[in-house]
Amino acid sequence: MQTSFFWHRKIFGIQLFELGLLFLLYLVFGWAYFMAIYTTSNGNLGFWDNAVLDYFLKAVFTLPIWWLIFRKLTDWKIWHKILLHIILLPLFVVGWQQTYYAICDLIGWGHLGWPYSWWDIYIPGLFYTLQFGAFHMYEYYQKLQQQLILEAELRELALKSELTALKAQLNPHFLYNTFNTISASVPPELESTREMIAQLSDLFRYQLKASKTELVTLSEEIDFVKTYLQLEKARFGDRLRFNFFIPEELMKAKVPPMILQPLVENAIKHGIAPKIDGGQVSIKASPKEDRILFEVEDSGVGLSKGEDIFHKGIGLANTRKRLEKMYGSILQVLENTFNGVTVRFEIPSRR
Repeated sequence: MQTSFFWHRKIFGIQLFELGLLFLLYLVFGWAYFMAIYTTSNGNLGFWDNAVLDYFLKAVFTLPIWWLIFRKLTDWKIWHKILLHIILLPLFVVGWQQTYYAICDLIGWGHLGWPYSWWDIYIPGLFYTLQFGAFHMYEYYQKLQQQLILEAELRELALKSELTALKAQLNPHFLYNTFNTISASVPPELESTREMIAQLSDLFRYQLKASKTELVTLSEEIDFVKTYLQLEKARFGDRLRFNFFIPEELMKAKVPPMILQPLVENAIKHGIAPKIDGGQVSIKASPKEDRILFEVEDSGVGLSKGEDIFHKGIGLANTRKRLEKMYGSILQVLENTFNGVTVRFEIPSRR
């Protein structure tokens, strides 16, 4: 257990296990290079230093390229990276060759001369291709393992959701009939109360649908949030103000049900409610290439110093987990310049 923990420790974002594999790769290639020179030079051991310098320089030139491709440009598509490799490969080869030759000349070591120096272009180019091919294979393996873990978690989550849905279906008609009975008993002069009961019935109906449906249209989700806000408006009165900024072309986009309501509820409960004069909640959506950017912004009390907003309730924490598991998206919580909080996330655009 402790050994496993040791190998998973990181240095500059790289696990010791990965560094060990990289060292082993260079050790194998370096040993093969040394043995090739040793056998062709009638057992001359004087080339061992050249082999060490050779692969040390290759490692030095590899590191910034590795960081660029596997850390800085992680979102690039694989064919974009291949095109980048086509540019970087000759830079790697020429940079290594000229540096290696300059050091050898400086300290009096031998190196290949013309026309044999072409081998010091071909072999480093082949090494570059092999090592970065191995790096990409390892990255693909890691992503595949993460995908398998994610699928297992989603299956478990789906099973729990199915059980929840079965529980919710035990007596939904009883709830609807009860709402209708209460609504019918309300005197005509209390029409606003009758409307609130109808809105509450709509909320229960949508929640039941959400437990059985993976995706709904954004239009349906916005209608649900509007109904929820109307009920909260009846409680807070003029202290609660809200508005929506949703382009019409996004209304048919598919989104997970009840993905916005927990964020709105959190904004009201922890942002607007504590303020004497209340505040405003804004729900925004905007297209962003092949994704949709959502923002729930409030003008409430904001965040206290060092406060972890995800520990305030299960709604926000669950929404973050849903986004991570379904899309790999991050739920960002940003404090506004003057007051309040903005919660932001992106999901793929589906229709």
